[in-house]
Amino acid sequence: MKPGKLVISSGVFLAVTLPYWVVIPAAGYLLEVILAVILIWGAVENHLKVLIGACAIGLIVGALPGPAVLPFVLFFPLWLKAILPAIMLGLLIIRGWRAGNSFVLVAVAIAGFVMITYGQGVELFDQQIDLMGESIKSMITGTLTSQGYSSEVIVDTADKLAYMAGLLKRLLPGLLIMSGIGQLFVSFVAVEWYFTRRDSYFPGFGPFIYWKIPEKLLYFLGLVLIARLINDGVVKMAADNILFILSFFYAVCGLSLIEHLLRRLQLPMFMKIIFYFGLFLMQLPGLVAASIIGLFDSYFDFRKVKAHTLG
Repeated sequence: MKPGKLVISSGVFLAVTLPYWVVIPAAGYLLEVILAVILIWGAVENHLKVLIGACAIGLIVGALPGPAVLPFVLFFPLWLKAILPAIMLGLLIIRGWRAGNSFVLVAVAIAGFVMITYGQGVELFDQQIDLMGESIKSMITGTLTSQGYSSEVIVDTADKLAYMAGLLKRLLPGLLIMSGIGQLFVSFVAVEWYFTRRDSYFPGFGPFIYWKIPEKLLYFLGLVLIARLINDGVVKMAADNILFILSFFYAVCGLSLIEHLLRRLQLPMFMKIIFYFGLFLMQLPGLVAASIIGLFDSYFDFRKVKAHTLG
């Protein structure tokens, strides 16, 4: 079987069986990445007709009361997130859109599909977080008690776990959105690598050291901050999730500037590894520092790069 036919056959199989593997946590995540790779490749190589037909069959299977694994109200947005963004991204690319602009548009679509899923299953998500939190709390408090720690330490630890569970609930929409965006990003980079290895032109994101957030996004960031300060409840929660997502993108572009400076300094590889390892050990402070660097770079343009969004 030719490589192209093998890829199409794999895509058809994954699309038709999507209602069954999408519910498997780790394997489903990986298979969704592979399906997205095939769909983007199919759009670029003009093989979408068969793949779209297989996706339609998968939707029908997931909608039938007998074969369906999930309620349709939960399955449909999951199907939308797995199928449409990859097809949209491939079609935008072959129509001459820049990679960054295409990815931003598709990321907004992913956010919409994720929010539909979250809205349908918010109670289930909260229950799972509560169960996980109680299990971890019971295990840790039991261990601390057996090791003779004081009741104050045990209570303090339990309070911290409760705070983390509450924070996870609050930022879960943003985490789910970033998970979906991350899947599509990996898929797109894999397709870019494939065409580059074939010596074929493919409009990718460009060198990492020149990634930069557009200055105009600062106005949106300011509006979100104001909305968070003057509102409460759902609006404040939405603002928190938007800020969480934006901070991640600013951090990535902050790391891009850091990598640019490290290359300019011509540091040995082991020095760069030590630096990034130290940044990793900083965890949240390291993420905040990278975000602040990316934020300032979006305005001052330290590298004199024309403002653009990952493209």
